[in-house]
Amino acid sequence: MSNVQVNMVLRPYDQFCPLILGNVPTPGIDLTVDFRGSIGNEFADGVDVGEVSFNRYVMGYANGDRRLVGIPAFVLRGFRHRNYIVRRDSSLTSLSDLRGKRIGCNSWSDSGTLWARQALRDAGVDIGDVRWVIGHLDETTKLKPRTPQDVPPPPGTEFLPDDGNLMAEMMADRIDAITTAFMPDMVFTPDGAARRLVVDFRSAETEFHKRTGIYPAFHVMAFRREFAERHPAAVVAVYEALRASWRQWWTKAKNFGETSPWATAEVETMLADFADDTPPFGHTSPATRRMLAVMCQEQVAQGLVQSSADPDQLFRDFEAMLSAPS
Repeated sequence: MSNVQVNMVLRPYDQFCPLILGNVPTPGIDLTVDFRGSIGNEFADGVDVGEVSFNRYVMGYANGDRRLVGIPAFVLRGFRHRNYIVRRDSSLTSLSDLRGKRIGCNSWSDSGTLWARQALRDAGVDIGDVRWVIGHLDETTKLKPRTPQDVPPPPGTEFLPDDGNLMAEMMADRIDAITTAFMPDMVFTPDGAARRLVVDFRSAETEFHKRTGIYPAFHVMAFRREFAERHPAAVVAVYEALRASWRQWWTKAKNFGETSPWATAEVETMLADFADDTPPFGHTSPATRRMLAVMCQEQVAQGLVQSSADPDQLFRDFEAMLSAPS
């Protein structure tokens, strides 16, 4: 039997470079990885599997959209306490300080934005306790176009005109803070005009993780349903290839740790504090189950869906393929 052609879109994250470079065997499939293509929950023609927004995937699932078959390969994860920024001279230093303030955002339905609002709510500041402003981040990072899965922000949200942007508003002291996925360069400059709201974000995120056990997921991999149902073995083969790529990267990270001065210490942190999330595959560990449950709850609490998805059903189709006789 000939191999199945699989066309994938995936960003070139370090842990998946072995796969992108062709160093991972992929028995039964001929895998082509496009690491330059646009990612999103609406696939371009010819794409069989891609990196998708997990928040939008779960929102779609809650609303009965079954066009995609998700697999529990959490290719992008992180915390969001670090992603609030303020002016360098701002007196604000914590998420709880944002009550009653004007917060800018250049997306509403992104996974990272959901987790940023969850962190805010965890600090005691609810969605309605702040005034939201939506617009372009700056002159180069534009407001993300709406997708079919997106929902509007809450009533009373202000939208900047197309020739305005959030950074300019914050520099003019008309916005108190901004939450965004990608930090402007000035945040990384010691004397830059903007800084992180939570300066010691590592301590804040460590406390959050120890208290809640949650390591937020942003992106997962998902297949077109028609492809997955026609080639279930290929779905499993891709999942195993992603896992094998991660293992190659993990061995390299443990042996060399050359990417930063303390990369080896980060490996040990993952083993000690994130054992349930290492490697980032599967959905049955207690930590992952907790994260999925909270994500589904937050979607309702934040007004993204009317009824919560069942976290135990999000990967049901994949589980059936995984357990099917080969």
